[in-house]
Amino acid sequence: MDGCRCVDNVGRSVGLECRRVDKLIEFLQRILEWFIEVMLWVPRKLYELVTDGLASFVEGIPVPDFMTNLASWVGSLDPSIAFFTAPLNIGTGLGIVIAALTIRFLIRRIPLIG
Repeated sequence: MDGCRCVDNVGRSVGLECRRVDKLIEFLQRILEWFIEVMLWVPRKLYELVTDGLASFVEGIPVPDFMTNLASWVGSLDPSIAFFTAPLNIGTGLGIVIAALTIRFLIRRIPLIG
């Protein structure tokens, strides 16, 4: 009888130790998940700060004076010129050319690329 009681006590203590080890492993997993979350948060936050700074820089650039009078210049075009600009899609073409030149200008400002 004493042998059975001893085995029961050993079985209980082993089960108790297994539960403690499981809780320790679970705790360490939660710490590791938190650490990974923080390590992923830092680059996201840096990216957000850089893009916000870039956006505020671009917004701070004043509009050129000739752009404020552009609507009146276009409105003062002769109707015969406007007749030929519509089928040729001059407005779309100019928009594409200006966008391409702007992108080219910005790419040339990037170190090691431009």
